[in-house]
Amino acid sequence: MTGKEVLDLQNRIKVPAKFPFPFPPYNIQEDFMTSLFDTLNKGQLGIFESPTGTGKSLSLICGTLAWFKEYQKQRKLHLEAIFQDKKEEENDEEDWFAAAAKRQDHNQIRLQAKEELDRIKKREDKIKKITERRGLIKMDDDEKNIDEFNKLFKEVKWIKKAVDRELSQGGDDEDVLLEDYESDEEPTDKDEDEEEPDTTLKIIFCSRTHSQLTQFVREVKKSPFGKEVSLVSLASRSVMCINPAVKKLNSQAAINEKCLELGKKKSKTTKLDEDQNTTKKSKTSSKSGGCPYNKAAAVEALRDEAILAVHDIEDLVQAGKKSNSCPYYASRSAVPLVEMIVLPYNTLLHSGTRKAIGLNLKNSIVIIDEAHNLLETISGIHSLTISGSQLATAYSQLTQYKLKFKTRLKACNLLYIKQIMFVVAGFIKYLGGAPGKDPNEATSNVREETKLTDVSQFLADSETYNQNLLKLVKYCHVSQIAHKLHSFMEKYKPSNQPSAQQQKKGVGAFLESLKSKESAKESEDIRKPDENRRPGSSPLLGIVEFLSTLATNFGDSRIVVKSSTKLTGSSIRFLLLDPASQFKEIVQEAHSIVVAGGTMQPIQEFKEQLFIAAGANESRVTHFSCDHVVPGDHILPTVVSCGPSGVQLDFSFQHRDSPRVLDELGRVLQNIVAVIPSGIVVFFPSYDYEDKVHKHLIKGGFLEKIETKKLVFREPRGSGDSDTILQEYSRTIRLRNEGSKGAILFAVVGGKMSEGINFSDELGRCVVMVGMPYPNLHSPELKEKINYLNTTVGSIQGKLAGQVHYENLCMKAVNQSVGRAIRHKADYAAILFLDHRYSRGSVQDQLPAWISKHVRMQPKFGPVVADLRKFFKSKTSGV
Repeated sequence: MTGKEVLDLQNRIKVPAKFPFPFPPYNIQEDFMTSLFDTLNKGQLGIFESPTGTGKSLSLICGTLAWFKEYQKQRKLHLEAIFQDKKEEENDEEDWFAAAAKRQDHNQIRLQAKEELDRIKKREDKIKKITERRGLIKMDDDEKNIDEFNKLFKEVKWIKKAVDRELSQGGDDEDVLLEDYESDEEPTDKDEDEEEPDTTLKIIFCSRTHSQLTQFVREVKKSPFGKEVSLVSLASRSVMCINPAVKKLNSQAAINEKCLELGKKKSKTTKLDEDQNTTKKSKTSSKSGGCPYNKAAAVEALRDEAILAVHDIEDLVQAGKKSNSCPYYASRSAVPLVEMIVLPYNTLLHSGTRKAIGLNLKNSIVIIDEAHNLLETISGIHSLTISGSQLATAYSQLTQYKLKFKTRLKACNLLYIKQIMFVVAGFIKYLGGAPGKDPNEATSNVREETKLTDVSQFLADSETYNQNLLKLVKYCHVSQIAHKLHSFMEKYKPSNQPSAQQQKKGVGAFLESLKSKESAKESEDIRKPDENRRPGSSPLLGIVEFLSTLATNFGDSRIVVKSSTKLTGSSIRFLLLDPASQFKEIVQEAHSIVVAGGTMQPIQEFKEQLFIAAGANESRVTHFSCDHVVPGDHILPTVVSCGPSGVQLDFSFQHRDSPRVLDELGRVLQNIVAVIPSGIVVFFPSYDYEDKVHKHLIKGGFLEKIETKKLVFREPRGSGDSDTILQEYSRTIRLRNEGSKGAILFAVVGGKMSEGINFSDELGRCVVMVGMPYPNLHSPELKEKINYLNTTVGSIQGKLAGQVHYENLCMKAVNQSVGRAIRHKADYAAILFLDHRYSRGSVQDQLPAWISKHVRMQPKFGPVVADLRKFFKSKTSGV
């Protein structure tokens, strides 16, 4: 559309006087939806901040869908008006050539409008056909209608393309292992009836975890739009697979590989079925070919069900189990026909993954919830590490594969394999190892150190600068050599009983030792061994992804090299310094982007490092922030600068291990457990420091005194026992009427309990922040990021950008942790900041506004206890 047409359409769409909402909305919810509606209408980039408990998800849903439905209506009317406008203005003063040019331009606009109307009608017809077909299937369940059922589905070709796009090679017979790769010069067969790219406006919603996505979908169901919006949830194979033989595999990579293998077997069987001359072979292949849950008719039926009703991930998986059809491929095949797509962060933020599932961002509305760590998330997704063990194992597998099939491989394929081996060998040598040797052997003239270099220097030092990495990556993806290698190693295992003269040495012995350990482990398993069980994935997969990243990210990135005296202890890490470079495509393609969270401070960082750095004009970026729904007298945020003995609470790196400071912390905790009811959550900067404090509290007798008031629980380092600890913590608090006085939970900033866990009501009547959780400034990655920002951004409001980033990392972690307590309008809690540094104005400015404007400064500890006692007495009186 031209700028005039866009403006005309925007003027047609008016903010509704009343938004559809399941109940009378709060004023802040109405303000949120109004601002969101305006942001979407103008195609802007919005930063929306709404504290947890203010109905953020429901406001996002109702505000977005209200605009979306009105946009669809007005857009269609607008296109119809353009197409029907056949009048041609006559102007005697213009010559015939200018008049003809105007007529041509006008007709071209009408033609474009007609094409878009046709696409809209085509989609509506498909939905209508699916609706009618679902009605037919529900009415006729007898055996005679099965043939008609299958014929109906054969008419739809695009689902097969969506599925086949992700199916790849990986069988375990030699024909598959030797299938040739077609190079750029070789002709390929293309489907003449290929589907047009899907460019219809969609709403793409993403969040951090599957549980958050499930909760969002349930909110959509409860909204007034629950029965009129089409929505599909996307998730990984490990979440959506229903094939027991695949589901039980012990890693995400193993599940992916097995699924791809079964898809290839299915593809081969289908091809054989179509060849009348191979009927006998087809029958043999079909016995073991393909996944029994990935049959076209069944998958399409499940796809229809997903389109016609709102399902979360669990609903779709249950429906798949009931109908014996694959939820994973059904959900992906539904993408072109739905209005809203719900998916995890990684799927949206990684370009390769977006393309793999056919996700087109053109003209879409992108909503990213829980976006407070979005910059770090993007950097993390695109920062990859390969280990010395990976390199050694991949080199060994490539060597054995080449030796076995070198006389049967085409020259071009053999050349590609040699080139990959050359690159892998170059990386091994760069780490001080020797290709083909045992990676556990000590390497000469190598010391343990970590160094940084840029990509071009790394390629030069590893002598791989003259290799066409993009072409190698393309070969690996198209030929699926990583999956073939894994299948090859599974099929052709070396003898388990070599003679004394034939004992394996070097990397062969290393691989054999790994297999021996795995065999011993499986022999201890009381279950029957499963020949399809895979302990891990192909090491070449990670290396191919690393090469792809090297080939496409020459800009603001670094290579972090960790050297060790053994190759197994060494690693090479690609570090992305500029997350905006990977977000740029989303900014350019999407109609509008909304990043939302409970607290989005510091806002300036999102503007500068995410949107503007990605090429957006500053005028396109908007910001909305609302207060909390809880009254101001329901929170008691207090900066505690000194303890009961008058010792300053300074948990900076230089003083936090001081016995005087640790003793004072013990006294503070001992005092507050006596006046705070129910549950207290204490956040420490790290697991190591929490452990140090816990040991000191035991040694000083503080823990024993604390436990006379409240039972102490500790967050485990691993996530495995977290749920158990939380259950015990909750149970102890809820038994207070039976004699329990409550509990205190020692948690860690950045741990599982600092994000995504609700300590509402009695579970969190007080949140205590011990110190300020600054990240390790000695980290090579962080140092390089700070230097990069100082160089490229310079100063921000009088401070170097690197220093601002360092402080922001700390305060974002603090904000996430302190927000765990207040979860709804009637909730109340105290928040204690135990460190004199929190009294600085610059620190308080980075706290959420609903907290910062109520913060109390207490230079002495006595008034803190008095305030706490008064606060909780006022809230519990009459209870």
